[in-house]
Amino acid sequence: MPGSIGLETRKVSRIALSGRDFRGVNFELLCQQGDEVQAGAALMRDARRPSIQFVAPVAGRIASIERGTRRKLNSLQIDVDESIGVVRYQPPATLDKDSLREFMLASGAWSSLRTRPFGNIPHPDTEPVAIFVTALDAEPLAPEPRPIIDVFSAEFRAAVDALAGISAAPLYVCQAPGHTLPLGDSSKLRCVSFSKGYSAGLPGIHINALCPIGFGGGEVWHLGYQEVIALGHLLLHASPWLQRVISLGGNAVKTSRSLCVYPGSAIDELLAGELHDGSITVLSGSAVYGRELAVDEAFLAAGQRQITVQREALDEAGAGTGVLIPSEALEELAPPGIYPVPLLRALQVGDAERARELGALELVEEDLVPLSMACQSGSDYGVLLRAVLDQLEGLR
Repeated sequence: MPGSIGLETRKVSRIALSGRDFRGVNFELLCQQGDEVQAGAALMRDARRPSIQFVAPVAGRIASIERGTRRKLNSLQIDVDESIGVVRYQPPATLDKDSLREFMLASGAWSSLRTRPFGNIPHPDTEPVAIFVTALDAEPLAPEPRPIIDVFSAEFRAAVDALAGISAAPLYVCQAPGHTLPLGDSSKLRCVSFSKGYSAGLPGIHINALCPIGFGGGEVWHLGYQEVIALGHLLLHASPWLQRVISLGGNAVKTSRSLCVYPGSAIDELLAGELHDGSITVLSGSAVYGRELAVDEAFLAAGQRQITVQREALDEAGAGTGVLIPSEALEELAPPGIYPVPLLRALQVGDAERARELGALELVEEDLVPLSMACQSGSDYGVLLRAVLDQLEGLR
């Protein structure tokens, strides 16, 4: 088993899987309220693609299954009880594509993959033009990936070897300069360093630089370094990794630091006793790329690495002038290869074809957070982008 990360562990009494974290999924429940479930047990699957399963991040009892409009799943909540145990999975005997995909689907690891365009879980029968592993994080106060990957070096390497085997596509491992990663010698493997600014760790930046999607109709898959470690843990230890590393920061936090927590932890429990008095705003992510949590977002999202808590309230989207005024700030904050003013104008009017011509397919909401904050219009360009992406997805 791997050694200690050397960070404080913060346990909570309740965790959840949130439906909003998995776009395009029509959840079919495989459990009911009151059931005892082991960590790694299948809880749900995609009714349209039933081989895609979603597993319990920890052991416990199903406390609540909350649904919203049209019976869409809001959250499946679990009261933690580690004594219930952990599911054991049999790693594949060979690293051929079919065996690896079958293992990732059965163990729930497949659900950590995301596509560009659109940010969906990829269909198990499709092939990407490239796979990207994000092994760096340049956002302010984010957990430093290097020591985490170093502790789990065997798991990281095992997972990268597996990811190189799930398709014939090249596998890009995007890292910080000077970080020597534990990697195999697959001919598909490409290690690329990124730096310069807070955006250096965004998958959209890497994809734009190395494998632009554009009009070719291809699909790129990506996942983060902690999801890679989780896959490697399954492969080497036949059991799920029950931790994630997040950072807690912001000017309303008494002591900024990184913590080991359960995936999907209750945010109010993580913040208990951590904050200064006064009015606060809680962000999912950093002060640069984070977004304000909605009322119903009470648990860590899938892949979330940061909680930022600010004393001052953020200006609400729509409180600005309504007019997009070109500025140097928009040019400086735009992702590489993106012309911000024409793109933002296309998003404001819902011109999906023009937005596609300007690079919208390579983006998801997080890429446009700084532009929303800098633009005097008050527009939430992440919301507008998603509306355009939904239009474009419907045309495919």
